[in-house]
Amino acid sequence: MIGISGAKHASSPLTRHLQEARNNTVPGLLCLRAKERPHKVVYRYKDLGIYHELTWSRLQERVENVCLGLVALGLRKGDRVAIMGDTCIEWVLSDLGAQALGGIVYGVYPTSSPSEVLYLMENGGARVFVAENQEHLDKVLAVADRLPSLERIVVVDTRALFMYEDRRIMTFKQLEELGARAKEESPGLFSTLVEEIRPSDPCIIVYTSGTTGPPKGAVVSHGALLAGAAGICLAAPELLRGAHRSVSVLPLAHIFERLMTIGLPLLSDLTVHIGEGIEEYMQTLFEVSPTFIGTVPRYWEKFASQVLIGIENTSLVKRWAYQVAMAVARRQIERHWQGRRSLFLAPLRRLAWFLVFRPILDKLGLMRVKVALTGAAPIPERVQALWQMWGVDLRNGYGQTECGGLLAAQQKRFPRPGTAGKPVPGCELRLTEDGEVLFRGPSVFSGYWQDPAKTAEVLDEEGWVHTGDVGEWTSDGELRLVDRKKDIIITAGGKNISPTEIETLLKASPYISEAVVFGEGRKYLTALIEIDYDNCAEWARQQGIPFTGFSSLIGRPELHELIEREVERANAHLARVEQIKYFRIIPKELDPEEEGEPVTPTRKVKRRLMYEKFRELVESMYREPVHPGGS
Repeated sequence: MIGISGAKHASSPLTRHLQEARNNTVPGLLCLRAKERPHKVVYRYKDLGIYHELTWSRLQERVENVCLGLVALGLRKGDRVAIMGDTCIEWVLSDLGAQALGGIVYGVYPTSSPSEVLYLMENGGARVFVAENQEHLDKVLAVADRLPSLERIVVVDTRALFMYEDRRIMTFKQLEELGARAKEESPGLFSTLVEEIRPSDPCIIVYTSGTTGPPKGAVVSHGALLAGAAGICLAAPELLRGAHRSVSVLPLAHIFERLMTIGLPLLSDLTVHIGEGIEEYMQTLFEVSPTFIGTVPRYWEKFASQVLIGIENTSLVKRWAYQVAMAVARRQIERHWQGRRSLFLAPLRRLAWFLVFRPILDKLGLMRVKVALTGAAPIPERVQALWQMWGVDLRNGYGQTECGGLLAAQQKRFPRPGTAGKPVPGCELRLTEDGEVLFRGPSVFSGYWQDPAKTAEVLDEEGWVHTGDVGEWTSDGELRLVDRKKDIIITAGGKNISPTEIETLLKASPYISEAVVFGEGRKYLTALIEIDYDNCAEWARQQGIPFTGFSSLIGRPELHELIEREVERANAHLARVEQIKYFRIIPKELDPEEEGEPVTPTRKVKRRLMYEKFRELVESMYREPVHPGGS
């Protein structure tokens, strides 16, 4: 092993926070918080345009009702509950309620296809399935006859529920009412159930994205889940200073959102806000004006793209003001990264923020953000730098499902982009001789559900998780990720290439939604491009280019010239051997809900399937003569 890093800092007050977490359980901490701060609001959720509040005492009351309702249905410690739907308060209540009886909960992504739902239900063996609405109900009913362990289907939103005769269906309201009656009959049962749970007991199963095969269910204990949430607090200690607001929007089936929405309120003074769906994310941000935000790079890229396109289409005076402000901000942030201060630039930077960047952030609802995290995928360096120049302290984090959350994170204010930061305090990172990242810490998963062979491949006897990622240490002791070990391309010339770095550069363009690089055993690299239809369509309208839809737009030569310029812009940051020689625009938008689509429910690309589906497009780029673009 080489490159050992990560101190334990046992005397640190923040690390004692981590110790408290790993020695507790999720329902145990919930009851403790309800006792300590009964009237403090922990969740605000929007329904039919109106925000409702849940205090800690009311949260415990509703969780108890859900818990005892599930017990009345026959659930016992160790039984599994599956939840499918977008983020909503009932998702949270179902999760906490099932955990309180000692159940094991796993989420099903709302974009999962019926075959994926079938696999997860068969593998996890859930006895109860919670569906947010009719769409998710229909997906499980389509495969329900093949699920002998499925006994109940609980539906949250019943407004479109007509003519369903399956006796297993009940409403979420009925579940809570059932629990309320059980509480009257056995008033001390909830406390007894919670006290019987141990920190080492399994709490949730989080299924991996399944980019190279069937998803694997990572089992996470109560202590590990809370340690993962504490890791976020350790990486962003601002969360432990005063009250904070956040917005929950990512699917709660994802470990990152699970930690932020359910874990963080248990360990900090955080009030989580839940809007009316992912489509309303920007509206919710504007209404809440969060002080903490953690989300995936795709959203940081999307928001930045909308701002930049808006600036391109504004008046000449406003464009000039933005360019001047950016010149000042760029000089100031570069000096900050170098550890230098400028008495001359500081007042100019504040003026630029107040006159130019503040209105931008205000429209986005991000003006009051004190700390922001991005993770779950690589973020283009120039996108992270852009947000910092606008005044958002955006920090990059590196996490993995099997590690229970963050392995490393940038922990300084306004850090230089390009690294994953340092190990979370209390955890350890190592690099093997071939550069693979190994992780050990209190948040590590217990193993894959019913798959000891796969577990042994990833989790060794000394407790190290073999992440499959390749990294290197910088001179400052920070981790820089290279790529997934299995994804590294070896060209015909023997050069090792990281496709993820190139794809991340390409996706920094507001007009490129997805990019997949090919070149294994080839003389040069090529790429398949999925355009960002909304941004490309807006660009075409501004340019007066006629089109009638997606197919019409990608057939326009002007669009190919636009994408070619974006590819050339990315190539300018790459060594010659890493540059994209040819590209093709794929003829459709990728849809994770479509059977056989080469993307996972979290929109991670399945490279092998991507090649198989668009084989002719890829091979056409290796036949001479060839045009740089084309579809």
